[in-house]
Amino acid sequence: MTSSKIIQPGSTLGMLGGGQLGGFFTESALKMGYKVAVWDPSNLAPAKRFATFSFNAAFDDIDAMKNFVKAVDASSLEWENVPVTLVEKLESEIDMRPGSISLGLAQNRIREKSFLSKHNFDLADYRVIHSKSELDSVNLSLPWIVKTATLGYDGHGQWLVPNSSHIKSTKENMTGIGPWVVERVVQFEQELSVVVGLHQNGQTTTYPPTENIHENSILKLSISPARIPTKVLREAQDLATEVVLRIGEAGVFCVELFSLINGSLLVNEIAPRPHNSGHHTIDTFTISQYELQIRALCGLPMPTPVMKGHSVLLNILGEEMSQLATEAKWKSILANQHARIYLYGKESIRPGRKMGHILFQGDKLETLIPEALETQKLLAYP
Repeated sequence: MTSSKIIQPGSTLGMLGGGQLGGFFTESALKMGYKVAVWDPSNLAPAKRFATFSFNAAFDDIDAMKNFVKAVDASSLEWENVPVTLVEKLESEIDMRPGSISLGLAQNRIREKSFLSKHNFDLADYRVIHSKSELDSVNLSLPWIVKTATLGYDGHGQWLVPNSSHIKSTKENMTGIGPWVVERVVQFEQELSVVVGLHQNGQTTTYPPTENIHENSILKLSISPARIPTKVLREAQDLATEVVLRIGEAGVFCVELFSLINGSLLVNEIAPRPHNSGHHTIDTFTISQYELQIRALCGLPMPTPVMKGHSVLLNILGEEMSQLATEAKWKSILANQHARIYLYGKESIRPGRKMGHILFQGDKLETLIPEALETQKLLAYP
């Protein structure tokens, strides 16, 4: 169901998924006068700390779906692994922004890449294989990254093949029943992410690109604004906006890009939700990506957010939580006037899991980047 009505404060908004993105959405919605119903199978989902209503059933629970529809006026999502079938059923009853089209693309790398290729967006070269044995005959320049077509995130379901001598071991380590995407590793200057909001009336709102630095395929540092020429900045915003317009569903999206040495841009992935690299917008823009998500969902005006300062975001992973809990290190970080600590309230600590972040905000990246890197060393697991 798609309506053009404005959903006013006092209404109840739904959120599928209860992680940190859902938590920040819920906090923002409460500040704007909305109630929030969070549906996540885990009763310990962090977003439920702020929820007005909580749904703990599995996503395929029919009674829970019926009750959720009765409870909410509209819904969004924060996780790609929500079943598309659930979203299809929900959008026949309530406004879902975004909906099943974008979610279906994000859940399957093959479908996503086919969509982007169909609309003439530049991508890294790739091949699709349906069995592990096909890896031996892939006609693509090395090095490669082999990725599962579905259910991959934060480095899970990905295997680097630096040269032909690693093909055999990669086949042994690959999991799943296929298909898989074999993608040529590109030499890029920066990895960029652009958060884009699309209103139901077709208006778009775009943040400046964020520069991302990964370690072991997990996002570690996000720098805003990205250290790129103005020309590349504008082209990245235009490209990300065009991708979202081609999808055509209202909501907030993140488009991940590669900026190449020659200045050209490749599309990497699309997320139909806010992004961890956009957490800084809570502090450094007049409208955060989560407030923008609420505005897109509720049909409210979506003016261009104004940047209030520069920032470097340092993710806190599971293995670093024990270090952060050390009183001396906690005090050392908070003694820095540029630093703010955000913890997500996750009960289970696992290696590589995003447990929180530290935002360094100020006027000069030249100051903030060294501070973030020193803090990363401070939290390094011994």
